[in-house]
Amino acid sequence: MIAFGVQVLMALAAATLGLRTTSVLVPRIHPIARLLASLIIGAALVVLTMQTCDRYGVHDLGLGLLFSLAPVGVYDVAKWWIRWQSSARSITPKR
Repeated sequence: MIAFGVQVLMALAAATLGLRTTSVLVPRIHPIARLLASLIIGAALVVLTMQTCDRYGVHDLGLGLLFSLAPVGVYDVAKWWIRWQSSARSITPKR
């Protein structure tokens, strides 16, 4: 159960890192494509961070840094969802 919790927190940290990176690099793409690209970029950043921390023997520091980003991940994913829904409404023709 603890391993599942760690994976969820790491996924939220990856979402945060990825969404914030793609918001700067590629602001105008389809929201689903942006989310997928964000998760890939975020996962790469999380893996790179954990490998670097393991190499220096400070595994707990890496976990602490990434876990501190996890609550922001909830906010970033919610903000992405709201923007996606509002853009979908603006595209739909009005009757």
